[in-house]
Amino acid sequence: MLARIIPTAAAYGIDIALRLDRMMGDQDGNGWRYEALPTDPNAYKIGLDTLDAIARHRDGADFATLDGASQDEILEAIAAADDLRSSDSTLFDAKQMALWFEEVRSDSVRHYVAHPAVMARIGYSGFANGGETGERFVGFRKVAIGERETWEPEPISPAAGQSVR
Repeated sequence: MLARIIPTAAAYGIDIALRLDRMMGDQDGNGWRYEALPTDPNAYKIGLDTLDAIARHRDGADFATLDGASQDEILEAIAAADDLRSSDSTLFDAKQMALWFEEVRSDSVRHYVAHPAVMARIGYSGFANGGETGERFVGFRKVAIGERETWEPEPISPAAGQSVR
């Protein structure tokens, strides 16, 4: 699922699943949840179980074994809150799945964009902690559109013929 959400993560060596698993184990989420969902660790377990149940009901196989096009169809239907499976009270309904999937995308993108390689790729200078030699203050001084501090990274342009996703 995460490879479908952020397909470029693997190219940077970013294991989003590991980061999310660690976040759930440490119970270190963003501090809030939808009322319709249980706590994050429980929501992730039930959400993944529901994702597999949807895939088995629709295609006869677990989600991870489906081809990318089938996975995308399921994820798009989940995002639209389409009901894709028969009723099972231990799993999420369509509305809960849509909310859970929104949370997964939010958590995933947050971890992805926080990675230094991605920050460098988009030209983000992190916490404004650059610095000029000999100065104590190492934050931003230039704040106008199109201006860059000398210490800010430039966005990395893709190689010729490659697209940026």
